Amino acid sequence: MLLYKILVESFNAKESQLTDDTRLLSFDEWDSLTHMYFITKLESSYAIELTGDDIANMQTVGDIKKVLISKGKEL
Repeated sequence: MLLYKILVESFNAKESQLTDDTRLLSFDEWDSLTHMYFITKLESSYAIELTGDDIANMQTVGDIKKVLISKGKEL
């Protein structure tokens, strides 16, 4: 899944640890800079533009999926 690939690349995460309940803040590599890299990569990969509310609401992998679906993207 493209989302998982972006998460692994952005946060040096292991795909095996990714579930809908996984919180972005739980990644060891998370900081504000890597978070912005992730957002930029997500927008370019899915050809979407995220609002501030979208970004604020994306706390877990499941939240990210909901935002992508709301933007008309398939997972």
